[in-house]
Formats: sequence, structure tokens, C-alpha cells
Amino acid sequence: MGEGILHKNYKAIVTFFGLAFLVGSIYIHTTGDFFWYRTSRGIIIFFFLGLLVYYQSKKINRALVYFLLLYGLSSVLTIWYENVISATWAMALSFLSYIVLLACLIPKVSFKKMTPLFLAIFLVTVVINGYLLYRLILMIKNVALSEIHYLFILLGAMALAVLGFISLLYNHKYSSRATLIFTFFVFSLIFSEVFRSIGYYDFIVYANISVYIARGLLIVALSMLLNYTIARKKSSEQLGLTTIKSHS
Repeated sequence: MGEGILHKNYKAIVTFFGLAFLVGSIYIHTTGDFFWYRTSRGIIIFFFLGLLVYYQSKKINRALVYFLLLYGLSSVLTIWYENVISATWAMALSFLSYIVLLACLIPKVSFKKMTPLFLAIFLVTVVINGYLLYRLILMIKNVALSEIHYLFILLGAMALAVLGFISLLYNHKYSSRATLIFTFFVFSLIFSEVFRSIGYYDFIVYANISVYIARGLLIVALSMLLNYTIARKKSSEQLGLTTIKSHS
């Protein structure tokens, strides 16, 4: 009975914890305790990983679990981001997490049945997204800790740009509620990373605002990913591999 109530009210639960995490993050940041602010990012990601595993009744999407594991470990390493080794590994794991998503998405997309209007919308979206990431890369170049660190930042930005485009194709092909939710997840994730970088490197006067927007978008992205895993989907649009959940 308790389990049924938790499943039935998952949206309220996610909303409550999402708002609590956002308010708590902003408070921690205002105290100047950046160690715990960075730590809280990893806690949030692993919390949603726990929810993702819990709310999948009989099958666990291993690909999405691997994504959150890699992405969460990347966030943990950013606690010591001023250290070149930790920062490089953080960016490398982040890049690998995007590759996991791309490996799931690419087999599902198709360039067929794309009208000229829809293709134009795709191109405009990709150009805008690519330009933002390009400008971000240029700004980060002078503050990267090493060439390898900068390389993984570049690879991560490129992977995000491709991920945004492929997610649009994925939604275009299936046009379901689940695929639309996944697309929202991807773009929330992309802009979360953009604002996170702007806030960290103080590229604008009110960098703190970018930090708060980034954290809010991260929570939205993780909520969308959880919603995607719970939403009903046809087997043909299911992303990644699944495995039977153990009850032992």
C-alpha cells in the first residue's frame, strides 16, 4: 500500500524534494561554503538516481543508470575542480556520460520524413545551440587548467550540441509524450551546463544568478529524466538496455 502511494504521488514527491534542493543550494551558496555547494550537486544527482531505480517497477534502464552514475561521479570530482587531475577527470566522465546518451539515441533516430520547415527549425536550433557553446568554449580557453582539460571541455560541448540535435530527431520520429519529455530533459541539461560554466568562471557581472539558474535547470533536467523513465512508452521508442530488477 505504501509503495502504491509513493508511485501514485511521485510528481508531488519530486516537486517537494526539487524545491527543497534548490532552496537549500541557494542558501549554502549565499554562505560562501563552496565545498558543500559543489557536494550538494553530486548529492542531488545520486538522489535522483535512487528515485529512478526505485520507480522502475520490474525493469531498470541500465543506460540511464550508467549516465547518472558517470554524471554524478563527474560532479563529485568538481569538488576539487581547482586541481588539474580532478578537473580533467571530471570533464572526461561528463563527456562519457553524454556519449552514453548518444549511444542510446542514435539508433532510434531517422532523417526520413523531414519536411523543409521542420528541417529549417532543426538547423536554427542547432545553430543557436552551437553558437552558445562555441562562445562558451572561447571564454573558457584562457582559464583551462591544461590542454587535456580543455580538450575534454571541448569534446563535452560538442557532444552536448549533437545530443540536442539528436534528441529533436528522436522526438520528431516518435512524437510521443515520453519523447517530448526526454527532449526537455536534454535541453534543460544543456542550458544547465552553459549557466554553470558562466557562473563558475564569472563571465558576467551577476554570476551568482547564473549559478542559481544552473542549479534550478539541473533539478528540472533530472526531474524530466525521471518522468521519462516512468512515462509509458512503446518498445520501439525505449532508450537503452533494460534488466530485470532484483527482488532478492
